[in-house]
Amino acid sequence: MEQSDRFPRSGPLSSGLGVSRPRPRAEGLGRREFLAAAAAAATVPGRAAQQPNVLFVLADQWRGSAFGFGSDEVVRTPNFDSLAAQGANWRRAYAANPVCTPNRACILTGRHSHQTGMIKNDIQLPPEEVCWPQILRDAGYATHYVGKWHLDGPPKPGFVPPGWRRRGFDTFEGFNRGHIYHNPWGFDNDGGPLAEMVRGPDRYYEPALQTDLAIRFMRANRDRPFACFLSWGPPHTPFRPPADFDRYKAAEVVLRANVPSAHEEQARKDLAGYYGLCESLDHQMGRLTEFLDESGLAGKTLVIFTSDHGELAGSHGKYRKGQPENESLQVPLLMRLPGTIAQKTEPSTLASSIDLMPTLLSLCGLDATDACAGVDLSGAVVSGGGPPTVDSIYCEGRVSSAPGAPPTANSPVNGPWRSIVTDRYKLTVRNDPSSVESVYDLQEDPLEQRNLAYTPEQRRLAADLMAELRQWAAASGDPFPARPPRARESYEPA
Repeated sequence: MEQSDRFPRSGPLSSGLGVSRPRPRAEGLGRREFLAAAAAAATVPGRAAQQPNVLFVLADQWRGSAFGFGSDEVVRTPNFDSLAAQGANWRRAYAANPVCTPNRACILTGRHSHQTGMIKNDIQLPPEEVCWPQILRDAGYATHYVGKWHLDGPPKPGFVPPGWRRRGFDTFEGFNRGHIYHNPWGFDNDGGPLAEMVRGPDRYYEPALQTDLAIRFMRANRDRPFACFLSWGPPHTPFRPPADFDRYKAAEVVLRANVPSAHEEQARKDLAGYYGLCESLDHQMGRLTEFLDESGLAGKTLVIFTSDHGELAGSHGKYRKGQPENESLQVPLLMRLPGTIAQKTEPSTLASSIDLMPTLLSLCGLDATDACAGVDLSGAVVSGGGPPTVDSIYCEGRVSSAPGAPPTANSPVNGPWRSIVTDRYKLTVRNDPSSVESVYDLQEDPLEQRNLAYTPEQRRLAADLMAELRQWAAASGDPFPARPPRARESYEPA
């Protein structure tokens, strides 16, 4: 299959689950032509005639439930709650690969990890991959990156120099990788220390400085189209919020019902710090939206907020990320563009990280490349748009691990896995495409506590889901159970 032949999630795939789906007639059309025709048929009414600005905010390890509008109790996020009410709050958004480097590559390229080779942390995004900031830059946008990058190989903190390694960002204030929130860390656009920019009596907190830098860029470029990507490190470990937000007591944390009793103490301790970091970022989001309002930019700026993956925090006896359970896999996705995106919209359309590239570009009146594997989902959120039909999404994890990888402190199982998520079910296979680990009914069992994989009455369901998963793998070129070729640590000459 050629790289440009994308799997038609809104096309004629049968799940075998008893759901009647329209099957567009494709006689006389090759696969490429059929997909192009399907995309044209789903064109969004009123595609942006004037290019909006873009503020893309990415948090690290923020699970989709940990908001005031989410299902986690106790955590307070009033500014994110307001942002969600002012636009679209996706209820079914998932990481394509719930680990930092792999999913950041998915977000920027609109392609799966097994397609780009970005299958583990601390490797470099291959130079031939096209990222959406390049397309915006070529369309006349001023492009700027602030914060953690994690796409430039092993260097830590790592200065990301001008040129192809910045993937379309004209200017860059940040670093490659690391989580040092309470001491200056990173570089200005020319490689000087960001510490030189720290001024005033306030105690240093990295997201506060990064928010300052994003606001400064937007203010300086308010008279032309701009795209600002702000990448915060929290609520990733270490779970040490600044003193003003260290407000949560472990004893007051309400755990999800899928946290085993043996993990309750550790989970409460972790979440007390985690929620403090979440609330600290909520304060920074309030600063961003206040600036957009006061500067008059709010009405012409597309704001997108999401995360690269979630945090398990003891659910299912697991911690951190990289696993197929919803606490790891499901992420927040908020979008606001007044006059284009309807307020108080809660799309139920399944969304993957690879869909962000074509959706964002469509909202800016631009097209993704043919190599993009994602789908333009903007019809699900624009006023008067028709929600696209998305039957399923395909997720992967531990791609570089050997089958049967040994337990770690964070998870008792670590072999490579693939999942397919439909409107109702999630199937996961691990180590081998025929080895079903779990099947969950997400409508009846959102906490994934009743595994249907081995119940006799659900054998047909599992078989149908496995057939759909195999179609995804074949169409997207996933060699699982073999490991796909891995990207290099560096593409620069030694």
